[in-house]
Amino acid sequence: MPGWANGISYAATALNADVGPTYCGFAVVVGLPIAFFYLPRFALAWMIAAMLFAARWRQLGVRTGPEFYALRFGGARTRFVRVYSSLFAVLVNMAPWIGAGLLGVHKIFGPAFGVEDKAVTLSIVLPVLLVYVWIGGFAGVVVTDVMQTLVIIGSSLMLAAAVLWEHGGPGGLAEAITTSMPEQSAEVLSTWPVWGHRVLGPLVVMAWLVVPTVGRGGSVDLEGQRLFSCRSDRDAALMNVWAMIGLFVMLLLLTLPALGLLVNHPELYQAEPSEREKAYAMLLDEYLPAGLFGVALAALLASVMSTISSHLSYGSQTLVNDVARQVIPTASWLAPGSAGAVWTGRLLMLVILGVGVAVTYNAESLIGIAIVLAGMYGATATVYWGQWWWWRVNFWSWLTAMVGGPLVYVALGGLTIGPIEFIGILGALPAWAAARGGSESAAQGMDMLQAALGMAVTLVAWVVVTLVTRPEPIEVLKAFYRRAQPMGAWGPVRQACLNDDPAWQAPRGGLLVQGFATAAFGAISASSGVLAASVAFVGRWSEAAIYAAISVAFGVIFTRLFNRMMNRLDADA
Repeated sequence: MPGWANGISYAATALNADVGPTYCGFAVVVGLPIAFFYLPRFALAWMIAAMLFAARWRQLGVRTGPEFYALRFGGARTRFVRVYSSLFAVLVNMAPWIGAGLLGVHKIFGPAFGVEDKAVTLSIVLPVLLVYVWIGGFAGVVVTDVMQTLVIIGSSLMLAAAVLWEHGGPGGLAEAITTSMPEQSAEVLSTWPVWGHRVLGPLVVMAWLVVPTVGRGGSVDLEGQRLFSCRSDRDAALMNVWAMIGLFVMLLLLTLPALGLLVNHPELYQAEPSEREKAYAMLLDEYLPAGLFGVALAALLASVMSTISSHLSYGSQTLVNDVARQVIPTASWLAPGSAGAVWTGRLLMLVILGVGVAVTYNAESLIGIAIVLAGMYGATATVYWGQWWWWRVNFWSWLTAMVGGPLVYVALGGLTIGPIEFIGILGALPAWAAARGGSESAAQGMDMLQAALGMAVTLVAWVVVTLVTRPEPIEVLKAFYRRAQPMGAWGPVRQACLNDDPAWQAPRGGLLVQGFATAAFGAISASSGVLAASVAFVGRWSEAAIYAAISVAFGVIFTRLFNRMMNRLDADA
């Protein structure tokens, strides 16, 4: 598959049905700086994955992310690592996002059609999804994702045009917001996050930058399918670039129209999460006529189909390849390409979907789901970079991060299971409890800071464990180094390989620094482009021109650095 198609497919997968309610809900309580809710989460993270990992993953020659551990660690324990990694990805990453997508559908379909019971929404949506996913292979998923993306963009363009038309263009929209909210209009129309903001202040933005970015690329799940199916290593790197561009275009068109709601509903600026997540349904209802409203609902269904189909496709693949075949290695009916393996995968799809439905029934706030998942993933993420960039990382490092990380996150923040509530370490601190108690929004902001703190504690823990335990056997490390050609601190292993064969061509040095620099230029270019479009939406043309010029300048530099990096990675070999 071409890199651009895989990239657009991955962007569509990231644009779950929960995105409309979540992002538009954030937009009405943040205003124009809504871009800083998604730029920190995706721009640098996806560029790092493109520049430092995409080509190496393809050159490694594995089929799923957990298969990596069969090469990186030695002994029979790699079977446990593969099983645990696969189950962790499915249960902590995929199933909850499926649940969030279904909940997002209900939060829009419910108000639109007067449906309060989630079961009614699911009974309409799930049969369509099951038929679609059951018969569609991965190639079908990618192709339909591209078509669904066009539907999403078309629908969002109509919505943005309707909002601007209603208020007399970009300048009229800004003037209407200023008239409707004279005291808060400076915050609402600010380009950058405002200090002291109750939802998205600079500290929370930094937490959203650190937690989703650290570790990105060092492990793959959904994006792995797309990387491995690209036509070349260069295409695999470009996949992430296209995904970032596609996602930002869709998010811009989705979030900026929400500013129109603040003209007639200024009270939304103070709304709590469970209320503000109804903003997208209000936006569709107030600004779109009946015919176009149906197109918008079709776009919503397209987004959830893209996400769920991708999660079920990869989830069933990794459960068959990295769980079932590891637990019952002698089962002939699980052989690759056999009918038994295909039907096992289909049945496992139903299991994953069932867990996602359970999440739908046990969650009310979409952003709450996102924060918990960010915290759980972030607590483990630092070891993903470590296992690629430091030869000393071993099985015990991985175990400390993957098992201990979520425990650290829970120990810091506490846990509520039914009537039982465990107060975490941070909750016992009066200052922390007071900060969380201000409002539901304040609590979610503090939860992101908790996620960043959990990441730091887990990092210290697994580094200490690494230093007090033995590294993996040198033969395992040499085999991995020759095959994966990792960057970073691999000096002793590199020397051992050269001692075995002085004529062996070792990987080039300096790639880590060069890759980070290239990723930074790409992220700045994309972010500046987003800011240019944002301020243009409210008629600030001079400011938009400045950001556009920055975007173009950094984009030109990024293109040159990208080509140089691909050459040094032998991506065209």
